[in-house]
Amino acid sequence: MPQPAETVRAPAAATPTVDIAVNVSQGAVAGAVAGFAASAVMNGFQSLVTPLFQPSGAGGPPATELAAQRVSVMASGARLGDGDRQAGGNAVHYIVGTVTGGLYGALAEVRPGVTRWHGFALGLAAATLVDQIAVPLSGLARPPWRYTLRTHLYGYASHLVFGFVTESVRKVLRERLAKVRRERADAVTLDDVSVPLMLGLANGQRTFTPPAAVTIAAAGSGLGLEGTPLALLNSKWTGVLLGAAAIGEYVMDKQPGIPARISPPGLTARALGGALSGAAAARPGKAWLAAGIGAAGALAGGYISYRMRMSLARALGRDRPVAFAEDALSLLGSAALAGYAAMRQTQREAGEPEKLAA
Repeated sequence: MPQPAETVRAPAAATPTVDIAVNVSQGAVAGAVAGFAASAVMNGFQSLVTPLFQPSGAGGPPATELAAQRVSVMASGARLGDGDRQAGGNAVHYIVGTVTGGLYGALAEVRPGVTRWHGFALGLAAATLVDQIAVPLSGLARPPWRYTLRTHLYGYASHLVFGFVTESVRKVLRERLAKVRRERADAVTLDDVSVPLMLGLANGQRTFTPPAAVTIAAAGSGLGLEGTPLALLNSKWTGVLLGAAAIGEYVMDKQPGIPARISPPGLTARALGGALSGAAAARPGKAWLAAGIGAAGALAGGYISYRMRMSLARALGRDRPVAFAEDALSLLGSAALAGYAAMRQTQREAGEPEKLAA
């Protein structure tokens, strides 16, 4: 019998690296700048085409000036003069355009479909939702049917220009920001300093808790330690041993006669733990830097936490509640930092196929 043809499966698409906080913030900034620029272009366009469209049917000042007047009355109780009202209307125009652009830029990072038709979709949406619905409902304009067809065409044409310019400028700025970010990929980032520093501070409180947390993260989600001198931390048994040591430290810490953490042996152990934790949580190429920061953080954390514990214990008249609170702070902080480091490593690994294909 003929054998059925073997089904060939296409390789799964690589999961893109999504640093949501950075991407959305950069997108919002690019969109806001683009929205401001588009507002200026929109003003110029309206000045040019007003004789052609001859918008009419409303009478009275524009909705932006009425909005500025309303804000002035609500804020100070005073009405604006003609000159101030016109300036206020321009300010409202630019503020609305900038905010709209910022929201559009942020949304484009998580829903790229909003950029379809090179911004014309944004223009259509803005004209419909703002001019045709929101402005009349707010009492700043008459109902849409009270305006002539030319006025509606004028409004839609103006917003299509706004959308097109917003998307054009946003795209250029976003590509530029992405290029700068790629060029700075090897530079020292806030994560490279803050994560090992905070792990070190936690190590100043408890010697074994941060190393146990990063080891458990390495054995679980992974910290990219394969092929490095720290690959032993990928073993679940290393995590078990360090976890047991951390629990033992919690118990011994409550016993009388334990040497102070600021004694030379105590500080040495904490510095080694901080260096280990920082290096394990670091991104590739930054392990030595993170180890140094982690060790320094552990030394500082040892002194700071010792002084704070002594002061709080004297104030409360009891040491044990402070000790338990310190246990919880070190445990929760270490777990959160180790989890964050594992998440960042997962994002980096997901982005590697894209870099290779680029």
